[in-house]
Amino acid sequence: MASFLERNLTLRQLRLISQLGRTPSLSKSAELLNTTQPALSRSLAQLEATLQVRLFDRTTKRISPTPAGLSMIQHADRVLGELMLAEESLRDLRGGVSGELRLGILPVFSAQRLATAMLRASQMLPHVRLMVQTHEIEDLHGALQDGRIDLMLAHAEWTVDLNRVEVTPLYEEFSSIVAAPRHKLALKRSPTWAEAANERWVLPPHRTPLRPKLDRMLSVHRRPGGPHPTDIQADSASLALHLVRSSGLLWATANHYAEDYERRGLVRRIAMPGELLRGPMCAFRLRKEAMNTPTRVFLQCMQEASTGEVEAY
Repeated sequence: MASFLERNLTLRQLRLISQLGRTPSLSKSAELLNTTQPALSRSLAQLEATLQVRLFDRTTKRISPTPAGLSMIQHADRVLGELMLAEESLRDLRGGVSGELRLGILPVFSAQRLATAMLRASQMLPHVRLMVQTHEIEDLHGALQDGRIDLMLAHAEWTVDLNRVEVTPLYEEFSSIVAAPRHKLALKRSPTWAEAANERWVLPPHRTPLRPKLDRMLSVHRRPGGPHPTDIQADSASLALHLVRSSGLLWATANHYAEDYERRGLVRRIAMPGELLRGPMCAFRLRKEAMNTPTRVFLQCMQEASTGEVEAY
């Protein structure tokens, strides 16, 4: 059911509110809107009567917005701005957008979701080349700040200046711990963190968000005093998988990877009492850069591809 404002507000009235917000003069606003001052005054009075609230205080020389007027100016500017962006998108799509969209992703970002979004976006933007770079988070953030990528697809663990960066949530992820199919913990119904901590691990690099959580877990649950298992650090998923399968090590990885490896019989997920890391994957872009059509279309496709089941890292 349409709201009161949907039923009673017109685009002409939104333009009137927006113009009066920028130009606090009835005569000047009337000139810019190609009307007369008396006609503009009547339109404003009719609008205030419809809304049953005073939007502007008038004097002989100036008008000034009331609190209700300030609120309506904000909303009017936003609606008109969205319509302008929609017109720009349609114009670009009719004319065949050209150029490139540079994406930076974490190694653990869902390849399935990304591929789905890229294929959809490519159909809608046949003249735009989608370019993907895979890096760890610090490198991605630096590339975004330097303008070497247009969008960063990463987890929300990374702290950003929200005055400079706009964040769009995409999907929820969590970590899973895997082992060789016949590993003693993979066969156990309810293993404990203490049992897992005293096994050997394939550890991710220090700069990944999972590493400090793993380090804390190991420091808390490993037996004090005596010799500790010798862990291996690796930044390659392929190498980590081979180590898990051949040497009995444990590995914490994205759940969508863990599910895939488990379906193929390469590993088994361990039924731990909780995840080491859980949170949203997001798209990050610089606020100073205008939201162009390729970016807007890709984000829409990415959000559509991200709707559904929970995934993980």
